[in-house]
Amino acid sequence: MNSLFVIGLNHKFAPVKFREKLAFPKNDLPSVFLHLRNIPAIPESLVLSTCNRVEIYGVASDLKAAREELVHFLCFYHAVEAETLNRSIYFYEEEAAVRHLFRVASGLDSMVVGEYEILGQVKEAYRWASQEGNVKSLLHQFFERALRTAKRMREETEIARGAVSVSSVAVELAEKIFGRISQEKILILGTGKVGELTLKRLMKIGTRFVWVASRTMARAEELARKYAVLPIPFETWKQYLKDADIVISSTAAPHPIIHYEDVKQVMALRKHKPLFIIDLAVPRDAEEKVNTLDDVYLYNIDDLHTVCQSNIKFREKEVAKCEVLIEKQIEDFLRWLKHIEAAPTIRKLQAHLDAIIEEELRLAAGSRSPKELEELRRVLSRVKGKLLHDPLMKLKEAQDHGGGHHYHEALHTLFDLQKVKLSDEENKVPDREPGKQPGSCSSRESAG
Repeated sequence: MNSLFVIGLNHKFAPVKFREKLAFPKNDLPSVFLHLRNIPAIPESLVLSTCNRVEIYGVASDLKAAREELVHFLCFYHAVEAETLNRSIYFYEEEAAVRHLFRVASGLDSMVVGEYEILGQVKEAYRWASQEGNVKSLLHQFFERALRTAKRMREETEIARGAVSVSSVAVELAEKIFGRISQEKILILGTGKVGELTLKRLMKIGTRFVWVASRTMARAEELARKYAVLPIPFETWKQYLKDADIVISSTAAPHPIIHYEDVKQVMALRKHKPLFIIDLAVPRDAEEKVNTLDDVYLYNIDDLHTVCQSNIKFREKEVAKCEVLIEKQIEDFLRWLKHIEAAPTIRKLQAHLDAIIEEELRLAAGSRSPKELEELRRVLSRVKGKLLHDPLMKLKEAQDHGGGHHYHEALHTLFDLQKVKLSDEENKVPDREPGKQPGSCSSRESAG
């Protein structure tokens, strides 16, 4: 039976300097998925790469082999040493992997607890992997359940109350530094999701003077119309450093774009006027050395952790409620996983008995009318159902208590089930417990 796993690192285990080395640019994902599809031990896989985490979720026929293959791949792809990588990564299996994803999707594993941005990122990662053909039945169910759990948590608790994204924490940091920042001149570099969320937050608090630079001028002009800011060509943004009070950068550049020498030249013209740079990008947009310049204050994504602490305290009470809800959903999903382990044996046994019934009906066909044969088929099907009921209930009970493999072995031996071949459709992972009929779950779960 295949097992669920996740391998990765996040803001708790590795600093931004190392996370940015392991990040997967969006344009690289097709080749990454292709490589993962070519690993025999990993029939299903998904990549979640954000500014705070780089993770590969998957289904493995051999967990040890899967871990070794992925460590080798990450080291080769990102040119890092295995010893260095192994100090920072985690590898969770089965229940630990389920608990990790459910907490990640729900925002409980985020730097800003309860933030909503991660849910969209998980959905996007799931969509990408599905489009590339890396997600099949088991990983599909895994992520569907995780997303459904995250949705219920937001509906049934107040964890999202006052929740902030990385971009809004950046603006909060700027407010702590300047007091009110409505009069400060702000330069936004990058107009992706983080850049626009930052811009939206700035407009909400009444900031009046903002330049926006995008590699695509049409995108900068689009945001200018939407938020009443000033668009500038990306190649000219350095000219605006002389007058800017705050620079908030979140481009997707693979290398730093804010260089020490450029900022040093600008600071000579500013006459000790402070410049605050908030770097939200991973990989980072600003060279680390920039922070050594007089009157320059550089903050990267890890520095936002301090601002997050006050928000975490506010949510501590709701976190406890969320943990209870998540544990219930984890328990339900793990029970489903145990039951689908029994599904192939159940389907083989049913197919074996169906074949016997069909053979007996074939032998009886010469002496009975079609109507009599149909009635006989119904009788034999009822007998089959009654004969199977108790053994299958015992098998499911054994699965719940971890002893199902004994029943599997016994049934395979007694009925010679290894000879029974199932079609691809019959081998698909079911979306409900074996024997459970559609509509038997609660209306709330059905709607979720």
